[in-house]
Amino acid sequence: MFKVTVHDANHTTVKEFKDASDFIMLEMREVPAFEDNMQVDQLEIDGKVIEFTGSVMDLFNKYNS
Repeated sequence: MFKVTVHDANHTTVKEFKDASDFIMLEMREVPAFEDNMQVDQLEIDGKVIEFTGSVMDLFNKYNS
């Protein structure tokens, strides 16, 4: 499981993905899972909190390489 908690000026959103590849695939769609500029509050992979600071675009770039 790849769980991402993000926020923008108006609200917080939590979405779960099967894995990092699923997250990348859904971000590449015409209507992505999250807006690129949203800030990541927490990243959890297989139940473990992973230290990460940055935007959704930063997270995408980290796991798309």
